[in-house]
Amino acid sequence: MDSIKINLAVDKSRNRVLFADAGSDLVDVLLSFLTLPLSAIQFCVAPSPGCLSNLCDSVRRLAGGKLLKVDACHGMLLTPSTAHEFGGRLRYNLCFAHDASVKSQPNLKVNGNLCSCWKVMDRLARAYSGASSSPGKFVRCKERFVISDDWTITPACTSLIHRFSSESEAAFPGFEEVEVCVSWPKVISLLKASLSSDTIFTDVFLPMGTGGQDARATMKPSINQKIAVTLYEDPGTSSEFKTKFFYDAKEKKVMYAECKHDFVDLLLGFLAYPLGCVIKNMNDSGLASPLGTGGMANLYASVVELDAAGFIAGGYPAETLLNPPLSPFCRHPDCSAPKKDAVEPKNFMGLVSHSSCVGCCYDLVEDRKYVVDDDLLVHQASAMSVTKHWRGRDKANVVEMDIDITKQEAVVLLRAMLTSKTPLTDVFIGRLEEHST
Repeated sequence: MDSIKINLAVDKSRNRVLFADAGSDLVDVLLSFLTLPLSAIQFCVAPSPGCLSNLCDSVRRLAGGKLLKVDACHGMLLTPSTAHEFGGRLRYNLCFAHDASVKSQPNLKVNGNLCSCWKVMDRLARAYSGASSSPGKFVRCKERFVISDDWTITPACTSLIHRFSSESEAAFPGFEEVEVCVSWPKVISLLKASLSSDTIFTDVFLPMGTGGQDARATMKPSINQKIAVTLYEDPGTSSEFKTKFFYDAKEKKVMYAECKHDFVDLLLGFLAYPLGCVIKNMNDSGLASPLGTGGMANLYASVVELDAAGFIAGGYPAETLLNPPLSPFCRHPDCSAPKKDAVEPKNFMGLVSHSSCVGCCYDLVEDRKYVVDDDLLVHQASAMSVTKHWRGRDKANVVEMDIDITKQEAVVLLRAMLTSKTPLTDVFIGRLEEHST
């Protein structure tokens, strides 16, 4: 397909994009970012301040040990299968541009060979290839929209332009209109910039911006920040399972957690969560989004506003963006909503929209005993995986505690996984310290 064309209002004196004047085609593409699985971030963020890469490594390790069971709606956790959503057809109009973009990314190569990891972007690629179709995937009609540099999306109107003028009186009269093409490589650059910046169009399209086709974003870390957890749980939504923690009270650090498959299913399941689902959980729990301070959170808020104004419809409802299931584009009736008598899998814990179909597999790993390190590397429990944590350690300092992990703690753990190198310590230190005294 041809590149999407948009107009940028550029303040040349500050080398800054004031806003973009765009059609529903670009809005559809930007909103589709919310449907990408969390594992897609590993190809956009470097270095990762959290433990996302460790979870991905754990998937490969467990698969190599024949311990990974998942082979269903959301497919393999590192490359969620979209065959269940799109019928398995991989023919888009942009295939050549997409392949060229993928081959230029060294992080998508394993031992010099191109891997299939790019499939994690399939939902975005399909949204881009179909952006010129009518009606759009998400936006109801062919409207014009004003998109701020930090990605607040608003229908174009005179009052909005007056607001921009009043907020930037000095710069507004001097702006220049610049037409740019949003090619597939630029879409990937926009995705990367949205995870680390609140001046996204500026970074990607202006010469002195920080964006670029080959750039990778750097998420701001929150390493070693102890996170306060509210232990109150709504009895109607609570779902708990027990995990044994080993804690060094002298070092004030979790050594490891010993668990059955439930806790591992929860952790690995995070990789398949759509980004919209992650933001919803943060909003519901009153936590700051770990997906940057601008783009993604503003996209989510814009969907709420656009839906209220009647602009969201297309082929998929706003719920696909605001509370997406693991397979947000699946149109099979059994996968779009749970049956009345369906029991939600324990490892979902109310964090992700539950759907029920015969092809879904919710137990991700075999029913074995596992060891989870503080940095979320997962191993099958063995003498070696346990002994390494006790080497040179004074046993008198070690506290052992069984913890029933609550939904609120699971949400905080989801956030810590993206921002900290010691998420188990950060989330559970309060309970462990109280138990050790």
